[in-house]
Amino acid sequence: MRSIKKLVAALLTAVMVSAMGAATFAAGPLSDGKYTARQNLYKNQECTTLSMGDAAVNDMRADISISGGKATLVVHTHEIKYLGITGHLGKMEVNGVVKKPKTKTVDGVKDYYFTFTGLDASTFYEGCTITGRFTTYIGIMPMGATGYLKLTGIQ
Repeated sequence: MRSIKKLVAALLTAVMVSAMGAATFAAGPLSDGKYTARQNLYKNQECTTLSMGDAAVNDMRADISISGGKATLVVHTHEIKYLGITGHLGKMEVNGVVKKPKTKTVDGVKDYYFTFTGLDASTFYEGCTITGRFTTYIGIMPMGATGYLKLTGIQ
């Protein structure tokens, strides 16, 4: 019985160490290159409560380029409907830099995108959170709030 407990303990330890090793590897900063990531917008820093603006980003991917310790982040968004009114993310502020979206239409779908350059590349890793101020425009009514853009599934 004692040897079975030791074997089970050893197996559990091996599984935990291997899982921690994968998590540690995944959490490291990105090396130079081009990546895409799933994006979600949250109301709180713990990333447990989705923001109303999440509907504009959650089915699109962000583009990340890393070069020489600097990062470029392109956040892609689209129009959303809230209470039957069409809206979009109309302004984003990251690191004190305010951007309004540029747009392009592909196959009849309007892509709103925000480009931030010169960001610290060490802050980009699997599951990283970008803190900013995000303004959603529903009809003519802007609603701005601090938000947390979480990037996951980086490839």
